[in-house]
Order: sequence, then C-alpha cells, then structure tokens
Amino acid sequence: MEEIRERRLTDPRFPMQYRNSAAKKKFVPWPIEMRFCQDSKSQHEPSLHYWFRARGKLSDDPALHRCVVAYASDLLYSGVSLNPHRKRGLKTYSLSLDHSMWFHKPVKADDWLLYVIDSPSAHGGRGFVTGRMFNRQGELIVSLTQEALIRRAKTPGQTPRPKL
Repeated sequence: MEEIRERRLTDPRFPMQYRNSAAKKKFVPWPIEMRFCQDSKSQHEPSLHYWFRARGKLSDDPALHRCVVAYASDLLYSGVSLNPHRKRGLKTYSLSLDHSMWFHKPVKADDWLLYVIDSPSAHGGRGFVTGRMFNRQGELIVSLTQEALIRRAKTPGQTPRPKL
C-alpha cells in the first residue's frame, strides 16, 4: 500500500493539490489484506475472485471472526454488478438495499478465505450479486446475497430535473 501511495504522490497524472494533501496525511493500513485471482483483462466481467484475511492475529472469539468477515464481505461486493457497464469517467454510487449472509461452518477471519462473487443481474438501477466464501481446504464457509441501488453520481452544480 505504501508503494502505491508513493507512486501516486509522484505521478504527474494526479493533481498537485491531491498529492500535497495526501502527503500530509498519516497513512493508515487497510485492515483487510487481499490477493486478486484475476488479471485486469477480466475487469469488465460480472464476477470477481479474490483471497482475503484480516491483517494480524485475532482473538479466538468466534463472534469477532464473523464480524470481521461481514465487514470484509461488503468492501467490493455490489460494485461487481457494475463491471460490464463501466466506462471511462463514469462515476457512480451505490446503496445496499439488502445484504444477507449464511454462515455454514465456523470461520477464521485471520486465515485466508477465497471470496467468489458473481452478478447474474444489473438492470434498471439495481444490481444483484451472490457470493461464496471458502476456506483453504475448499469447504464452503459462508454464502451471501446483496441487492444494491446504483446511480450515476451527480456532477457539482447539476440541478435536478423535475420528473413530471
């Protein structure tokens, strides 16, 4: 992460104002470590596979492990439904309408978990995604679903048009 941050600070494509403000901030490491299985060519497919785990060692409290997995499950989840529709310069925001998780077996959030996300539908401003998490032994640990409301981000100064 630090290497990426340093590259951004020296990359001329990033505005000087951003680089100066980022350089003044203390870097806080991401609490979840991720390793993506796919290359950048697959970024327009309605699926995503990656391994993740919590950084550091967690206590043995099973509730804590479930909470960390629940937090990690929503980091990139609904955005997968947008992958086939992405265009350069398109800015969007999403709002989760529902997010359900089923824990089939005990989970260890500080051990690597494979997260397989698929989006069978994205239409009419809504995206639907399903997910499955597997441990290193290949056992299904968690099943997930989410529906999200997806909208184009409004540009500054844009006034809303009446719908009537």
